[in-house]
Amino acid sequence: MQTLNLMLHPELKNDLPEKIIQFGEGNFLRCFIDWMIDRLNKKNIFNGRIVAVQPTPHGRVIGKLNAQDGLYTTVLRGVQNGATVNEKEIITSVSRGINPYTDWQKVLKCAEDPAIEYVFSNTTEAGLSYNNEDKAEMTPPQSFPGKLTLYLYHRYRYYNGAADKGMYIIPCELLEDNGILLKKLIMKYARQWNLPASFCEWLNEHNKFYNTLVDRVVSGYPKDEAEEFNKELGYADELLVCGEPFHFFAIEGDDCLKEKLPLQKVGLNVAVESDITKYRQRKVRLLNGGHTANVPAAFLAGLDTVAEMMQDKTAGRFACHTIREIILPSVDMDKKMLEDFAEAVIERFQNPFIKHYLLSILLNSTSKFKIRVLPSLLDYHRKFDEFPQELLFAFAAYIFVYKPVRVDKNHLYGLRDGIEYELTDDEENIIKLDAAWKLYNGTPEGAEATAAAVIEDVVLWDADLAELNIVQSVGAYLYRLDKEGSRSVMESLL
Repeated sequence: MQTLNLMLHPELKNDLPEKIIQFGEGNFLRCFIDWMIDRLNKKNIFNGRIVAVQPTPHGRVIGKLNAQDGLYTTVLRGVQNGATVNEKEIITSVSRGINPYTDWQKVLKCAEDPAIEYVFSNTTEAGLSYNNEDKAEMTPPQSFPGKLTLYLYHRYRYYNGAADKGMYIIPCELLEDNGILLKKLIMKYARQWNLPASFCEWLNEHNKFYNTLVDRVVSGYPKDEAEEFNKELGYADELLVCGEPFHFFAIEGDDCLKEKLPLQKVGLNVAVESDITKYRQRKVRLLNGGHTANVPAAFLAGLDTVAEMMQDKTAGRFACHTIREIILPSVDMDKKMLEDFAEAVIERFQNPFIKHYLLSILLNSTSKFKIRVLPSLLDYHRKFDEFPQELLFAFAAYIFVYKPVRVDKNHLYGLRDGIEYELTDDEENIIKLDAAWKLYNGTPEGAEATAAAVIEDVVLWDADLAELNIVQSVGAYLYRLDKEGSRSVMESLL
């Protein structure tokens, strides 16, 4: 079978100028940013293409991308507004890929192109970090911020610090205030490498760094279905990428960016506003918190994926109830905006095409519970002067998932239906949960002692939860989980 490329589809060839340099070429960017730019181009609005730069030394995507002339297929599948969506589309917004570890000069050459005004990135959260081994003489530095520092410095020198040659820099890594962080890292490199003070002034005055929030589940290359897709499409595509129909992009920006990059004009779910805090809180509490609050109990009930959780008569009802009736009312925000997002979250959880394993969501559950669920528990109590039983049960289910048969450093091994499962967390957290479970002796008093050891640990939660007086309730749910099982407790709360 022929591979997707311009020889196979010559009608897809375009000569649009390159306007974006993108650090990262992975599944998410290709199914999110590159897909969005393709939408703009097809409406004859942006009319620009993307140069994708490989972020790490051992990537394989760039070679495949160039072999396919920048073409690849997106498959968006799921439930949206009550209807099943299954859309397949060839994306043409990427012009080429560059491996900076073999062609660093090609990357710097892009800095000389006046049409390339935008930087996008997704190098994972670990990519937005400082590497003290990076040097200005390296071709290239190892870190993404190090590479971008030299890229911007080359542009600054090439254009003699021209005010109109600054760039719009839009990182998509999942970190709060990612634009501010990236700018700080670049300034740190500039100082460490003794780059001119005038370059730092040019960075500050003529380049714009934007904080962002991205949201779309991208499952990537469908290895198990690849042969079936190839037959259906009539070509082989090694870069085919699957994702959900839902997408949301929040940019902390201004009217200037709205005009320069008019993503909203083509119906994309994009918000460009001066403050995107509310969108981050909405996502953390309803989407991420919806996972973290419900997944431990669903896993203990014998379920393995989010879709299975939502299809299950008990766990599905419990998840929907917890999101709609407990988490949502705890958040102080426009009610209609929260309700619309909550319903979209529930539809996304129900997506039968994405296998999102509960064990994956359970990784590092301690920090996730602290950030995603505990605020809803506290805010609900503040607003209604009572603790929501559903979230007290979720607290107990989180603790119960960490009931160990053995531990090994940052790995904890538990038993579900006689079969061993593995969790990872910070080693210190696992030591504390292991110690707490040593207090359980199969009695209600023992369950309460275990709950107290976890809940009253100030270091674990960065707060003194002892004063909340929830230990007895969580301990009771912990005991019931052991004696009755998760499904029975969920049914009693519905």
